[in-house]
Amino acid sequence: MERHILLTGATGTIGSMHLLELLSRGYQVSCLIRGESEQARFDKLATTVGREVASQTKIINGEITRELAGVDPQVIAELKGRVDIVVHHAGSIKFDQKYLDEIMAANIGGTANMLALAEALEVTHFCYDSTAYVLNSEARNPYEVSKKKAEEMVLDWQFGQVMVWRPSIVVGRMTDGVTNGFNGYYGFLSGFNFLKYQLSKMWKKGNIDECQEQGFRFDELGRLILLYPLYIDYSRESTLNLVPVDWAVREMTYLMESATWGSVFNLVNVNPPKVAWAIEKSLEILGIVGVRRLPHEASPQSVQVGVPETFRIIQERINGQIERFWHYINYEKCFDSDSITEAPPVDSAFFQTMLEYAVAQRFGRVSKK
Repeated sequence: MERHILLTGATGTIGSMHLLELLSRGYQVSCLIRGESEQARFDKLATTVGREVASQTKIINGEITRELAGVDPQVIAELKGRVDIVVHHAGSIKFDQKYLDEIMAANIGGTANMLALAEALEVTHFCYDSTAYVLNSEARNPYEVSKKKAEEMVLDWQFGQVMVWRPSIVVGRMTDGVTNGFNGYYGFLSGFNFLKYQLSKMWKKGNIDECQEQGFRFDELGRLILLYPLYIDYSRESTLNLVPVDWAVREMTYLMESATWGSVFNLVNVNPPKVAWAIEKSLEILGIVGVRRLPHEASPQSVQVGVPETFRIIQERINGQIERFWHYINYEKCFDSDSITEAPPVDSAFFQTMLEYAVAQRFGRVSKK
């Protein structure tokens, strides 16, 4: 008899790929999707995973920030005793302080509501998608605070058995780079890609002298050449723990099927690349020349002396866009892995694959039909 999974986050980066994995393994999957109508909810899921896949699932109207995740009492009565496992991926992946209330409501409140829903449905197995960054000795932003608290709530759940997965930074599929979200690593790079896109429109207008006066040009290979360096403050020694999403969801499923419940599993890369290499390789692939590491003890203001006003504004905008990533590109804990198989190597070829996909999608700026 096939097992029945209630899945949240099916339109998100990890949840959407996990849905594909679960269906491929013969699970019956019900997806908690919010939307004003049945058609709107179907269209939302179909836009992410395709109409054929969406048609294979039961779509339940719900919103994790509401009591019992907003699921109608009649639906709860129909599903009671018929769901084997709740897999909870949904939540906020923002980590700016200005989104504090939203983050806490989604990640802490949403998890509490899903645990209560699991009890109402008489589900005795609950899987929670946490993050490896709860392992930091001190939380560095509201996201890490919220995930740590939510994880504690799950592990304290008395109604049934639980399993916690702690992936590190999840990126696109190993085979083709496909991802349904452009946050994290992509969010860091998206500002640079957008800058290149905007400057290319100016360059194509043909006023080459004006562009060079403003501090940039494009070469015959289409690369953006910055005539004054843009500076980023990042570590030479720290790492960036990236894992492909298809590997991550396979590991989650393997663990759910075979590992000991009541356990926490770190799903990380045991050989992560240096953050300096990752940034420099990514910018090379994006075709942006002239971004440099901030010199030791230099301030962001000091490196702007003597540059054109337009370029100074560009530097300030980049600073603002990447400021929230500072901790992640300057320090990362060395994680131990609890995965069944070792994460694939995140090498030059993989960076090329995932960034080609990201560029084709303009880092999420291309809307899906």
